[in-house]
Amino acid sequence: MRDRRWVLAALLWSVAGGTACGDDTVALLPEDSGTDHSVVATDGTAPDAPSDGGTDVDSAVPPDSGDAAAIPPRLLLSYNGQTQSEVVAFGLQTKAVDGRYTFDDYLGGAYVGPTAPWVLEESTDVVGRLDPQTPWVVDSSWSVALSDLTDAGYAQPYSDPTAVVVGAGTTAYVFRYNRNLVAILDTSKNVDGGTPAGSIDLSSEIQTGGDGYVQPVAGVYVAAQQRVYALLGNIDRFDVVDDGYDLLCTSSTPTIIAIDTTSNSLVDLNGAAPGHGWPLVGYSPVFGPGAIAYDPLTSADGGASGRLLVLEAGCYTATSDGGAGALVKREIESIDLGTGQATELLDLTSSPFPTSLTYVDAHHAVVQLDTAYTWDPTTTTLGPAIPNAPEAFAWDGEGHLLGVSGVYGSDGGMTGYAVVSVAVADGGVTQLGSNPFLLTNGFVGGAALWPAP
Repeated sequence: MRDRRWVLAALLWSVAGGTACGDDTVALLPEDSGTDHSVVATDGTAPDAPSDGGTDVDSAVPPDSGDAAAIPPRLLLSYNGQTQSEVVAFGLQTKAVDGRYTFDDYLGGAYVGPTAPWVLEESTDVVGRLDPQTPWVVDSSWSVALSDLTDAGYAQPYSDPTAVVVGAGTTAYVFRYNRNLVAILDTSKNVDGGTPAGSIDLSSEIQTGGDGYVQPVAGVYVAAQQRVYALLGNIDRFDVVDDGYDLLCTSSTPTIIAIDTTSNSLVDLNGAAPGHGWPLVGYSPVFGPGAIAYDPLTSADGGASGRLLVLEAGCYTATSDGGAGALVKREIESIDLGTGQATELLDLTSSPFPTSLTYVDAHHAVVQLDTAYTWDPTTTTLGPAIPNAPEAFAWDGEGHLLGVSGVYGSDGGMTGYAVVSVAVADGGVTQLGSNPFLLTNGFVGGAALWPAP
């Protein structure tokens, strides 16, 4: 199976090529990437962080975060090159690159939490917390390699940290796609290359139809329940058609598990059934924070626990000769947190490959396929495409998608990117800045808004 990110890269470049033929080409401004404030470090460490266990800080707020209302809004743009990656902090007030963090890893990028943004350096097993006021400076870092490499299934040499979910107080949970332990971080101390405070073993959730790993792809914290809900892919990465990356359906299913954040233990959601989680009805959840969203709608049992929305890419039924048959289980499903019942909500079987779900409110969401589409989560029908949608974007809370779009020369070739704001209502484009990236020969890893709306 091809590396998941290079598959996504091919999809993104395909989208870029399609954009060149449309009417939404963005004019290239003179190259001006703004001031480069990088240079804290390229190895995921903070130069001034203590190495002796750290200094205690306020338990609820990261050090030096200041008044959240005073934090300048910035679009954190990730770019993955062949040997290095960068996180670019583009200022929405300055309309320029306010700072840049470059690290030696071909995978990774920014991940926004409730109290601070993070950088995930995936193939080097580094998780760094970015300073809230200057989110190109790592103020604390951890190595999450742990020691749970096994010979089971699809063992990679790196654990691939893919999500940091912050619970109450000073505890954060790092989900690692290539391993079955969840790393627990104590964020009350500033550390330089610190080690996790503990771990949670998910090996009880392995299914016989999988590849020996549970593949956590994303998670959300529901404060009212003091639980972190995590989405486990449970696919078999070896069971693919001859092209090397289209998954065949297996007997395994994705699941939702819950961590009790008061005890750092798994909650038994399914009673006498195997494992601890709720089985889902789709297959192959997409990768990253756009895989799952919490919707606080009233549950079917009358409680106020709400539901989860999960986006899945689906799988192919196998033909008698081992080839790919029909595509099935590509959908958005709803999981009622009161009953655990999973239900297909939006059938995407006839749609292009999905990449993200952005939840706005009970009646508004954005689904990214070949382009971005509006969707009312109370309905079973996808809404219209958003004209001129960026290739990677974040919702700004005010009716716009902020992100990057490809820029093309007179010969139709791609020459770079522009930072844009696109109105969801009519597709109107406002260019905010020119190409923010210094790296080339790679692909855009994602966009996130800090502070989150």
